[in-house]
Amino acid sequence: MKSVTLIIAVKSLICELHRQTSCEEDWYVGACTRADAEHALHLVNRDGAFLVRDCSVNSNSEPLVLAVYHEKKVYNVKIRFMQSTSKYALGTGQRSKDVSEMFDSVADIIKFHTIFPIILVSGRNISYLLAPIKKSIIP
Repeated sequence: MKSVTLIIAVKSLICELHRQTSCEEDWYVGACTRADAEHALHLVNRDGAFLVRDCSVNSNSEPLVLAVYHEKKVYNVKIRFMQSTSKYALGTGQRSKDVSEMFDSVADIIKFHTIFPIILVSGRNISYLLAPIKKSIIP
């Protein structure tokens, strides 16, 4: 229980510090197909390369997708918006409803995972978000 409390406290502190600085959202590419996003990430060919794109299925509850390049694969992770709490979270929400996984903004998710690893594919792989991909390299 202490470790969960510590993680929540650290996350809150990091997010507050980042909120006080400017955030250029180079990583948001808007409307982009999954194929184009994956192609751009493969061209960069760098672990930790990432972008955020609009979800192809227009949904208020899952508006965005975080695409992450790791070990020559691209992982597409849904970004959920929970209207009841006005918070964002990664994944489908079927594995955990842990409060430590909720964020005030998508920018907070990105900033957090530049410091703490994001878990990919049921915990088999982890990656840090290291290199944002700009819209200018999307075909």
